[in-house]
Amino acid sequence: MASLFRNSSVLLGAEANYYSGNAGFGAEIAFDKWVVSTVAVRGQLDVNYASGSSSSMVPFYYGHADMLFDLYSSLLGRNPSNSLRSYLMLGGGLVHKKGDNDFCILAGVGCQYRVSNDWRLYAELGTTVHPSDFDGKDLPSLMTALSLGVVYDINNNPTRSRSRFETLRFANDWFFNVSFGTASVNYSEISSFGQRVSLLTPVFEFGLGKRLTTLWQIRLCVSGLYARTVDDMFSYYNLRGDIMIDPVAYFSTENSHPLFSVCPYLSAGVVARLDDQANFLACPAGGAQLVWRFDRRNQIYLDARYVVTPLRFVQSSVSERIGKVGLATLLVGYSHTFSKVSFR
Repeated sequence: MASLFRNSSVLLGAEANYYSGNAGFGAEIAFDKWVVSTVAVRGQLDVNYASGSSSSMVPFYYGHADMLFDLYSSLLGRNPSNSLRSYLMLGGGLVHKKGDNDFCILAGVGCQYRVSNDWRLYAELGTTVHPSDFDGKDLPSLMTALSLGVVYDINNNPTRSRSRFETLRFANDWFFNVSFGTASVNYSEISSFGQRVSLLTPVFEFGLGKRLTTLWQIRLCVSGLYARTVDDMFSYYNLRGDIMIDPVAYFSTENSHPLFSVCPYLSAGVVARLDDQANFLACPAGGAQLVWRFDRRNQIYLDARYVVTPLRFVQSSVSERIGKVGLATLLVGYSHTFSKVSFR
């Protein structure tokens, strides 16, 4: 349990936002953990009061998961005695406004300044992208917010030495993967397993990633080809970022490259039909890989994943609850680590 909270922190702040030509305000609370000295994972809750489709101020509620990247320290090395830290933010999650729910994606920059052993001040500038048709708007809309607040460090230990369980340099431990498989659209108009089988279509995927520790990996993937519904067939793509966990390698203290692993992951990204690219949609995903490593650099895997999409992706006339429409995929792939390997 101590390792879970090592180099983690709680953030509390106030926000000033800009949406649809009007200024507003809000508040946020977050928990993050620096997996390595240059990469963190974060969970965050926000409420922003803004003028939406109506002229009055209404609350927009957000819940999202983000990755933080300290690229400056990744490239030039981190000095633990440095009081200033800067980072990029990328993530995705859910947005709720009265009468409207959807997925969203986030991008931004931030910095933190240490004022004592356990406390820091922070400032972040981020933009949340709402997909088309959210809040009565035909095209995607932006909520831009400036956040100011305080950070409380939990079990902070920035001077701890690196071990064989962490990547040693920014240039180390990069891999690519290619995979092929099949996908099937899921929604309520498809009432039987036989129908789902009849709608199977091929899917191709390419990914680029980095192994951060024996437990954590990140990757950026693009997948797609075409999908079939009961009404039509269309081409699409899915661009997403994955956060992957390898618990077998983490607990296998004698071997950071076990022969077999099961690696679950969570994702955030966008999906778009090629016949309607202006209306790209934010979407989360989750899945798991069954991995066979036949040496330190090469592995073969079976990947099962479900991508949750808004109803607008299948363009069905049937009303659906959020989370009920999606793409189920099953792929077989190959992964190769093409840079220097840090892990013994």
